[in-house]
Amino acid sequence: MIHPAAANALKGAFELFLGRRDGLKRFDMSVDGFWHSFRAVLYVLPFSAINTAVEHRLLLADSIVQTGSDGAFLAARIVDFALDWITMPLLLALFARQLQITRSYAPYIVVRNWASVIMVIPQSLIALMIGTGVLSLEIGSVLSLGIVGVMLRYHYQIVGLTLGKSVPFKLGLVTVDVILSLVLGQVIDRLFGF
Repeated sequence: MIHPAAANALKGAFELFLGRRDGLKRFDMSVDGFWHSFRAVLYVLPFSAINTAVEHRLLLADSIVQTGSDGAFLAARIVDFALDWITMPLLLALFARQLQITRSYAPYIVVRNWASVIMVIPQSLIALMIGTGVLSLEIGSVLSLGIVGVMLRYHYQIVGLTLGKSVPFKLGLVTVDVILSLVLGQVIDRLFGF
């Protein structure tokens, strides 16, 4: 069963996804709400597990790709997931004063954390359809690319609603977040031999 505060935050995140600014009222922006928002990871994990399982299956099916052990693959994905979850919030906390977002930092992180649940669901559904053979890898990849575009727009909206900065700032923050995730993933893969 979903905790009522979590359910309310997830409703707010979905309302924001639909373009309803009133969704912001559903988030607990207090200090406790800030720390509790990191519990959103518990709702993200099952969907990330689906993505990981399908990715592993596809790597095993690709005889050209030489991969390490199953344990190393799982360890790499766990480390990548954990670092990806905390790196951007930590970096923004370190540079909040320079970026002039000290007052809006916590609301942004609260919304970003809960919105990550909304962001991961469509990709997981595509991965599940690819993994079960409902979709081909090619069609799934095209759909996945479209979903990435929609989710980048969603993240851009979240930055605007919570941080209220200029267009270059919003674009820059979303871009840095994506690049940081990609770089972390590449570094972790190399460290674990993938």
